[in-house]
Amino acid sequence: MSIHSVINCVRKRPGMYLGSNSITALSHFLNGYTIAESDFGADFQRELFTLDFHFMHDFVKMRFNEENNIGWCNNILNYCDNNEEKGLEIFFELYDEFKNIKMKRCYKAVLSEENIQYNNNMKYTHTMRGNAPEPVFKNPLAVYVIELDISAFIAAVETDTYIRLEHQFFTSLENAKSGSIPFGVETYFKKITEWREYFKNNISFDKIIKYW
Repeated sequence: MSIHSVINCVRKRPGMYLGSNSITALSHFLNGYTIAESDFGADFQRELFTLDFHFMHDFVKMRFNEENNIGWCNNILNYCDNNEEKGLEIFFELYDEFKNIKMKRCYKAVLSEENIQYNNNMKYTHTMRGNAPEPVFKNPLAVYVIELDISAFIAAVETDTYIRLEHQFFTSLENAKSGSIPFGVETYFKKITEWREYFKNNISFDKIIKYW
């Protein structure tokens, strides 16, 4: 099952899965499930929405106008004065909002040979990662900046075998293109001159979605 299916099961019977109505217990349970998915290589997502659960950290942070990066569980606990049971109720309320996030519009750029060579020459990799053995993206083709309907943006890179998605929200289109925290797509590919804008209710790929 996907983690979203697991959350729906926990919601119906929290005592059976968690042992108590505790948001901290839920956090530990979901962290364990996520680690198991990673260990077993459970790459199955091809549609962008519902967003990967990892984005819940940034969503809760944005929802509460927080500046820290302490994660969805701690931010919710701070909001409800460390009341574990109330925190669990608030989590499911926020999770319902999170599941309904949609795409407002999308910007796509097919990479030029210069952009691809910048990545292949490992300009960013050598600067940030020292003696890295290979470029950040193998055989890149195009990049995407997706505007969400919650005043946030996400960025993705398409290669010949997969779609790789930045696991954080960007605050603006320009930050998604060229920002430094988190790194926008031009960090990896240098200046991208031509973007095409289009609208759609969802975006699907014929390739597995991974995360960088």
